[in-house]
Amino acid sequence: MIPDAPTREIQSVRTAFRVVTTIQQQDGATLHELTERLDLAKSTVHNYLGTLESLGYVVEADGSYRLGLRFLTHGMAARNGVAPREAVTAVLPEIAEAIARPAWWVVEEFGRGIFVERAVPDEAAETYGRVGKRSYLHTHAPGKAMLATLPQDSVSRVVERHGLPALTGKTTTDVETLRADLETIRERGWAVSEGEAALCVQSIGVAFRARGTVHALGVFGYSGDFSRNTLEDDVPSLLRDAVADIDSALEAAG
Repeated sequence: MIPDAPTREIQSVRTAFRVVTTIQQQDGATLHELTERLDLAKSTVHNYLGTLESLGYVVEADGSYRLGLRFLTHGMAARNGVAPREAVTAVLPEIAEAIARPAWWVVEEFGRGIFVERAVPDEAAETYGRVGKRSYLHTHAPGKAMLATLPQDSVSRVVERHGLPALTGKTTTDVETLRADLETIRERGWAVSEGEAALCVQSIGVAFRARGTVHALGVFGYSGDFSRNTLEDDVPSLLRDAVADIDSALEAAG
């Protein structure tokens, strides 16, 4: 969940990550571009880049800076450290093959949904998501399913911190509408969302808790790929069975 704000922040750390984030968002950037976007002195940005480059976190080529592959080490370690990875990755391929659609494992962290792992059946198109994607919880079914497991005050903190931005014209942007939607999800045990994260993309999600963290299993596909029975019976049942298998594996592991 969302931690309390620190009483004191180290500004240089925040600035260093602003540099990193900007390079990532721009898919590479020059010193001049970074200076303009960050609104910092050229010498200041140059010093940050030099430090990051010396540590292997930034690479310069032909005047443009990109992220260094050292970040990959941290990313893999972060993903592999999320429990219960073994139990989840055992069921993801079964879900994907059963419905011939990509299946995702999404984890709530700091009020956002992180796409941690996926399984894609042969010849299936990836319609939404990528490993490492940070998403707004209110925009897709796995995210809404996770929100529905949280206490009301925690949902309020998520909304206060991140808002309810509209990604499409169908995105839920009213907090009372969202709360009513979450109540329905709690009652039936699964979530569905159509066109809220991306137009013509539908998702179904079931949430679960493990090791003190909220997770969800989700399926994404084009709206025309799902029949009513698939949305209301087949996929939710499949996801709930998978969650039961995860719970059993965790109970057996102690």
